[in-house]
Amino acid sequence: MLSHEQLCAYDYNCWFGNGRNAAKKLGINQSSVSRNTRNVLQIFSLRSIRGASSWCVDGPADSVELLQAERAVHQLMRLQRGSLPCRVEANYWAGPTLLQPLPEGWISGDFDLVGMEQPLRLLRDRVIDAWLGSYQPDLPGDDPELLVIDLLRMPLHLLGHRAHPLVGVQRLGPGDLAVFPSLSLPSGWFPVTESILKQQNLWTDAVRMSRYDSASWEGLCEDQITLTYGQCLSQAISKDPLAILDWDLGLLSGEALVISRDVAHTSGIQMLLAILQSRAAAVAACHADCDLVGG
Repeated sequence: MLSHEQLCAYDYNCWFGNGRNAAKKLGINQSSVSRNTRNVLQIFSLRSIRGASSWCVDGPADSVELLQAERAVHQLMRLQRGSLPCRVEANYWAGPTLLQPLPEGWISGDFDLVGMEQPLRLLRDRVIDAWLGSYQPDLPGDDPELLVIDLLRMPLHLLGHRAHPLVGVQRLGPGDLAVFPSLSLPSGWFPVTESILKQQNLWTDAVRMSRYDSASWEGLCEDQITLTYGQCLSQAISKDPLAILDWDLGLLSGEALVISRDVAHTSGIQMLLAILQSRAAAVAACHADCDLVGG
């Protein structure tokens, strides 16, 4: 069995994208992270492949299965025995809203992962134990491995700079929107949302981010013509909220706890869920267009 130090260093390298960030989170030097990461790869005859913002593993199928079995054991030690810190991730608005302060016994990412592919992979690989998914209607539904527990629901709004020409204009039409660029993420990241927005002459100008950066998303609206999307929670944490345009996107956003089904019963997950449901109720009470789901 791998030691906690070995597997933790490797997992954090995968989670935070490089040894420098992993070392900072672990409070150790980068050379220790690199050494432990190499040890894990050598033990299982695997290699890591660098992606845009994270690492993924490659090698013989039986070796990958053995690594995953080790991860499953360590995950149960975190979630059931409470002897190791549990791990949670979220996006840039859900994290500050629902995970600060962090529940006792939990550590978080930097709330800067973009899209769903990376957090879902980290969750399936048991690198993280829980993810606050904010992307209804694109969250996995009847997934045999993952369980989605809804917490909040709210409408998604079309947003623009306060000086945008469409701000204050009533009864906008599709032709009004088509004149202006609107932000999008790479095709396939959010297939349902992408399809619905494209039908409205939106989702036109692709933005590529490896990690969330406000200047590369809502900051692009500073040109006073580019449109984007948001909801009450993303608006609430913004230092300079954008203006809501008079247009119904017909989309609901939401916050949900996403976990592996086979750890839903553990004390760590049950404690996190209870805290999130309590905080979700408080958030819903503060926003007229935010509804509590379940709980």
